[in-house]
Amino acid sequence: MEKAGDKREMVERDLDEWYRLYHRDVFAYIGYHVRGRQDVEDIAQEVFVRVLIGAERYQGLASPKTWILAIARRTVADWYRKKRLKALFSLSEAFDVVSEEPSPHEQAVMGAREARLREGLLQLKKDARDVVVLRMLHEFSTEETAEILGWSSAKTRTTLHRAMKKLQELLGEDELFAPESAEKGVSVK
Repeated sequence: MEKAGDKREMVERDLDEWYRLYHRDVFAYIGYHVRGRQDVEDIAQEVFVRVLIGAERYQGLASPKTWILAIARRTVADWYRKKRLKALFSLSEAFDVVSEEPSPHEQAVMGAREARLREGLLQLKKDARDVVVLRMLHEFSTEETAEILGWSSAKTRTTLHRAMKKLQELLGEDELFAPESAEKGVSVK
């Protein structure tokens, strides 16, 4: 029989590893939904507290990343419920994980593109925004996204299709998202 101390040490090792591997994804996900760096940090801290509390119950049915981002999604929803704030979703404080520093011109283009994408995402309904962020920005599979959102795969695919169509309508007229811009190396992502 496994001792409580051994299990606790194993959970602590898992938590350290999960934090190291997934904290950027958690911060980025929260940053896509919440305005203000301090709020992002507070919510991320709450996510990892919930992970700590629930770690011993984690059964491995989903990948740790999927499980943790599902917790992040619920924590963001709880935060909004507590604050009773609506329609304050923003990408402005999302953390960018970039290995090389882009040139000033590339930074300007990326900034303009992100601002326009942010505006487009803000115009989507919450469910549509969630599925776009998870599938297109975080590159989760349909099944992983469905699991995080608590939906069927069919609903996830349908919602993504409709959301992308709406984003294309919203962003299609913007020169940064026009097909000829994509050919020059500017893409939605």
